[in-house]
Amino acid sequence: MRIQKTSAIMAMACGSLVLGGCANTASGYRPIVDGYEDDVYHADLADCQALAKTKRYDNGDTKTAALAGAVVGGAVGAIEDDSVEGAIAGILLGGLIGAAGATEETRTERKNIVIRCMGGRGHPVVG
Repeated sequence: MRIQKTSAIMAMACGSLVLGGCANTASGYRPIVDGYEDDVYHADLADCQALAKTKRYDNGDTKTAALAGAVVGGAVGAIEDDSVEGAIAGILLGGLIGAAGATEETRTERKNIVIRCMGGRGHPVVG
């Protein structure tokens, strides 16, 4: 029982670090353009990066994925361990795994926002 509590606490700490570390990533993406990086480019890039930041990590998709992961993790933990502690550990781990997956999707969406925004402003983005 003590080992499970320690594992759950460690999982929560690691998950918090991972999710917290992603908080400002991807919106700062700097695409490669086929052309010059003049003052207009830099102004547009700053605007597009600010726009990408409006896609929050704590959006409905992340909450839904965390909840689904918690439900599945709780069920698996209860079945495997046949205890409340196992269910709690499963809920915590499943919730973190679900949230981490949704966080990665948000990172990709933020990067794509920057790319589409720059292309929409006339910059030939190649990557």
